[in-house]
Amino acid sequence: MTHLLKKLPTFIITMPNETDRQNNAKKQLKGLCDNFEFFFASKKPNKTPSSYIGWKRRFYFGKDLTLGEFGCFNSHKSVLEKIVVKKLPRALVFEDDFILLDGFKESINNLMKCSYKWELVRLLSKPKLNKRMKKSVAHFDGNYKLVRLATAPGGAYAYIITLKGAKKLLKAMDSIWCPVDTVMGQPWRTGLEILTVMPPIATWDQSFESAIGDGRFKKRKLLGWRKIILPFSRFCFKVFDGLYRKYFYFKNYLKSK
Repeated sequence: MTHLLKKLPTFIITMPNETDRQNNAKKQLKGLCDNFEFFFASKKPNKTPSSYIGWKRRFYFGKDLTLGEFGCFNSHKSVLEKIVVKKLPRALVFEDDFILLDGFKESINNLMKCSYKWELVRLLSKPKLNKRMKKSVAHFDGNYKLVRLATAPGGAYAYIITLKGAKKLLKAMDSIWCPVDTVMGQPWRTGLEILTVMPPIATWDQSFESAIGDGRFKKRKLLGWRKIILPFSRFCFKVFDGLYRKYFYFKNYLKSK
């Protein structure tokens, strides 16, 4: 098998002082990919960007995005812009705490030769994946397969994207009111299928502290009208989001039959 992965453009999002994470990344890719570069992440902004739709975030989620989430969003957006500017047909994108699992090399090589027209494949490893509604759209060597998901777990630590997929994702990132991994899982905004490889071929190293920070998990005390409205608005968003994901899932399911 031609080792297509060897020369595949690969970007690793990191911070200048994170040498342990960078060494881990080099170790993971040793012998697999020679065409990788570190992309130094955007610093946490001092204030919210002008493209931020704060009222929508607060209305549906009851709290603002953290500065760390803004920085993460901007870093992924900058990498995607680089892919588009360089007109790269395909590229791998990692956050610097990634870990490669068995089957990674073979599955990525198979993906690049696959007849199925994918545009974004997130390399997810959440246990919940086994319980999600899914359909195999391509089979690879070693019992690995490309799978379409009806719902999307979080995570943007590893994905492979085409030039067309990068353009679509960038269009959906013109405004910001959700974290980047949430946007990736919203086909009604991106027009991109929710695809992954199973069994998992990548995960993240939980021994590293989150570069975003844990502030995003803290619950905020709600006062006044927000305390009354949020349960209803949050419920409506979940229903809307879930129905649209399933709509795109079955739409593509019928198209691929």
